[in-house]
Amino acid sequence: MNKAIFILFSMVLLFLLSACGALNAPQEKPEIETPPPIASQPLPDQESSLQLINELKQFNGEIGLYARNLKTNQTLQYNENMIFPTASTHKLVVAIAIYKYLYPNASTSEKQLYDENIKQMMIVSDNPAFYELLDIIEAKQPDALTRVLSDLNLVNTRIHSREAFKEYGYHSVTTPYEMSLVFETIYNETYLGKDFSSILKEELSNTIFQEEIPRFLQGKKVLHKVGELPGVQCDVGIIDDGQNVILISLYTTTQQPPPYASNFIADISAKTYNALKPSTP
Repeated sequence: MNKAIFILFSMVLLFLLSACGALNAPQEKPEIETPPPIASQPLPDQESSLQLINELKQFNGEIGLYARNLKTNQTLQYNENMIFPTASTHKLVVAIAIYKYLYPNASTSEKQLYDENIKQMMIVSDNPAFYELLDIIEAKQPDALTRVLSDLNLVNTRIHSREAFKEYGYHSVTTPYEMSLVFETIYNETYLGKDFSSILKEELSNTIFQEEIPRFLQGKKVLHKVGELPGVQCDVGIIDDGQNVILISLYTTTQQPPPYASNFIADISAKTYNALKPSTP
C-alpha cells in the first residue's frame, strides 16, 4: 500500500515539474508573415508596351524605369533594379526620417524648423535645408535614415553613406523600383500617417520644377520630386487624373548635355502614362 502511494506521489511530482519547465522555457519567436509581392498585371496593349521598351533601349546612356497604375496594378518596367545616384530624390527619405523618428520628441521651435526645411526641400529642392536636417539627424538620432530604409525594406538604397561612395562614387544611391516604394509610401499615408503624408503630398504637388514628368501632362495633378547632378537626371512621382493613379520612377545617367535626359524623361513619362491608363471604348 505504502509503495503504491509513493509511486503515485512520484508520478504527480514529475508531472508538475514538467509543466513548470514548459512554462518557464523560452518561447519561440513567432514567424512574421512577409506581405506578398504586388501582383503585376499585363498591359492591355502589349504592342505599345514593346514600343516603349524599344525607345528606352535607344537612350544614349543608362536608364531605368518602374511605373505602375496603382488602381489596376498594371506595370511597366525596364532596368528597374539598376543602381543609380539618387541626386535630390534622397530628400524624400530625409523628410520621412525626420517626420517618423525626430518630430515626435521635438520642441515646438524644432518642429517649426523641421517643417520649414522639409517644405524648402520638397518645393525648391533646397540643398542648405537638406544638409541642416542631415546634421540634425546625425546629432539627435544617427540611425534614423537606416531605420527608414529597413522599415521600407529598401535593400539597395543608401543615403549619405560612405560605403555607397566607395562602391559607386556617390554618397546616395537607389533603384527606380525602390524609390517608387518611397514615393508610394508617402502617397498611401500608412507609414507616416495622414497628417505628415498630406503635408508632403501638398508640397510635392507645388514644386517649382515642371520640366520632367509634368511637362506633357498639363491639366493633371502631378506630385513629384526631381533630381539632377552632372550627368544624372531623374524624376519620381504620381499622376492623379481623378480616375487613374500612375506612379512613375525614372533614372538616367548620360554624357549628353542636360536637355537630352530631361527631354527624354518628359517624353517617356507621357507615353508611360498613356500606356498604363486604361483605354476608353
